[in-house]
Amino acid sequence: MLVTVHQRLGYALLAVLVVGLVLALLAVGDVRRLPTVRAYLWLAVAALVLQGIAGISLLLVGERPAQGLHVMYGPLALVSLPLTVLFARGWAPRREAWTFAAGFLVALLLAIRALMTG
Repeated sequence: MLVTVHQRLGYALLAVLVVGLVLALLAVGDVRRLPTVRAYLWLAVAALVLQGIAGISLLLVGERPAQGLHVMYGPLALVSLPLTVLFARGWAPRREAWTFAAGFLVALLLAIRALMTG
């Protein structure tokens, strides 16, 4: 059952990250959307944390992913978004929006890869 929860959270996380990417790209054209993107980014981090908790729970009960690399992709996706915030701090708004879009894209690609190796 926990495996199913982890899988479904993974697919939901993909949707969250796609929406974040779209919001960040929209903020490139209208920087007034940046506060929304910043808030959404932290919601996406919370979703990644939930996914991580489910994954760690699976490891603790003895479940293993199909490929060992799966365990690497989740933490990398999790740290990619907060690092994006730190990296973009103090930049011009338009450049910040591009950086957030890049961060969401990286997290999305890592999440896709995690699903592929699960």
